[in-house]
Amino acid sequence: MRIRDAFSPLLASVGLLFAAVSALDPLRPLGSFLGPLLVLAALGLQLLQRQSARFYSFAAALAIAWGIAAGILIEFRGDSFSYFAYLRSASFDFDIDFRNEFQELRGGDPPRDRRRSVFSAGPAVLWSPFYLAAHIYVSLDRVLGRGLYESDGFSLPYRRATALGTVAVVVLGCSLLFSTIARRRGRAVAALAVSGCFLASPVLYYTFYVPAMSHGVAFGLAAALLWAWDEARRDPSLRSWTILGGTFGLLAACRWQAALYGVLLAFLAVDELTRRKVEVRWLLASAAAAALAFSPQLIAWKVGFDRWLVLPQGRGFLDFSSRHWLDTLISADHGFFNWTPLMLFGLLGLIAGIRDSPLLHGGGLLVFGLMAWVNGSVPSFDWAAGDAFGARRYSEVVPIMAVGLAFLLELSSRVLRRWPLLAPASAIAVLAFWNFGLVSLFRAREYRDAAPLEKLASDQALRLHHTFRDALGAVAGAEGRALAYKIFSAEYIYSGLNPSGTILLRRIDERFLLRGWHTGSRRTARRSYRRALYPEACVAVPLDALFPLRVSVTARAPDGIANQTLALAVNGRPAGSSSLGMEWQDIPFLVLEESLVQGENAFCLRFTAAVSEDGGPAVAALVERIQLP
Repeated sequence: MRIRDAFSPLLASVGLLFAAVSALDPLRPLGSFLGPLLVLAALGLQLLQRQSARFYSFAAALAIAWGIAAGILIEFRGDSFSYFAYLRSASFDFDIDFRNEFQELRGGDPPRDRRRSVFSAGPAVLWSPFYLAAHIYVSLDRVLGRGLYESDGFSLPYRRATALGTVAVVVLGCSLLFSTIARRRGRAVAALAVSGCFLASPVLYYTFYVPAMSHGVAFGLAAALLWAWDEARRDPSLRSWTILGGTFGLLAACRWQAALYGVLLAFLAVDELTRRKVEVRWLLASAAAAALAFSPQLIAWKVGFDRWLVLPQGRGFLDFSSRHWLDTLISADHGFFNWTPLMLFGLLGLIAGIRDSPLLHGGGLLVFGLMAWVNGSVPSFDWAAGDAFGARRYSEVVPIMAVGLAFLLELSSRVLRRWPLLAPASAIAVLAFWNFGLVSLFRAREYRDAAPLEKLASDQALRLHHTFRDALGAVAGAEGRALAYKIFSAEYIYSGLNPSGTILLRRIDERFLLRGWHTGSRRTARRSYRRALYPEACVAVPLDALFPLRVSVTARAPDGIANQTLALAVNGRPAGSSSLGMEWQDIPFLVLEESLVQGENAFCLRFTAAVSEDGGPAVAALVERIQLP
């Protein structure tokens, strides 16, 4: 009996360990799927035995999230170096002298003031247990003889410890927020609201892709704070108020502006005092716990600035006339509602639910309004938050948006009697996939500042097209890819797209340029052309009907290349080659029918030589047109 009772905890523990190791070390990928499987097996055993499965549900979510993190190449971009420097310096050097950290991480000169940091110290506190786990892992790895990583605090497992910690805090926060909303609105609504606000907000990006910043942990702590707030409201006690204060202090230590959540705590304290449901000593204990949790930041400020309280960026950093508060919400340049439109529905739900829950919804609205005012007070050069995915400075109010969204979902379920959550769930899924696509485009450096809606919608549709093409291609090969093209585009040569079969490289729609072309086109008195780069330059040629094609390429070699060879390959299959001189000439090729597929075909011009002007890209040819029969 005892052995059977111990089996599920053992299975879950081993599964979590496997998943954590894979998240720390991508060279051990086995745990990314084996770990979640083991924890899910433990969860299944608990359900079969009809025993409490709450812990195992959380463990399964954590193992799956760590497994996902294991397969993602995390980025140290933005302010990640500055947050990580706290962790490494305090753990290995026992100080906050960042000179060696910045030299190692950035490979450049140390910061001008070696002891000061304008970034918060709280994230390093939360990451520290996982950082210690990374150190133990690296040390054991070296003892066992593999020794792939240096035990210097900088190597890959140490950096990925931030992902391990951020994911853990986010999963814990989501679990607590789910239980809080489920108590009010039901489990289905809570699951949809929490998962939607996570998947369709900036938090997704700052949890998995750039976890070494404060936004992921701030979201998780803010979600935990709402749970602690609800616990103190439902069951006021010394314990619940102490937990509430400690959570608040730790959140403020991670994101100083999150101290605005104090408004929500103050509303609750006044209400409970009025109704005589709270003792003053509980409030004092809560304040003490908040101060203790915030103390790492106070110490960092005292050491760095010789003051316990300070605005690190300087007194002139915030302009409380808040000229940019509206920009931070509705501008295509990182606006909160533009980049993550689901948040607008969360705000509407907060407003609609004030009568139903005045303390939570009213206080949440005030916190959000104050957050917008503070975010808009940042100077003109930085109100959009620099290298940011969306409105990252609103990450800590996303849990409040989940509360509002849950109220809207409950309202819709009263109106839609049959399958009440199907339509809202479908809409949230669409917005979540929109966010996935935007993350992908942002990581590809397509959007560094503004995200114009018309361009973004076009790029998102193209990504969706390519996703379906790859998926159908994996299932049905060339026929699947042809079907995807027919569904999403259906623009073919010899149809309305291009009846003559003449592909002018200067005028070609850039979506048909695949790779290997110089940016922009050129025109001389007699010719217009585009420069093809070495070793190959490709265009997409969409075809519906297939038959042998006699293709002619009008091109010449650039000045400085006496012996150039031009070859044509269609979908990777050679279709002939010819020498290319420095005079314009038409080079014929015969493309056999078996080389072609329905839908998009890759016509690639391949070269054997190139020339570079003033250190620019290697140009192989000047191409005027590709003429199909």
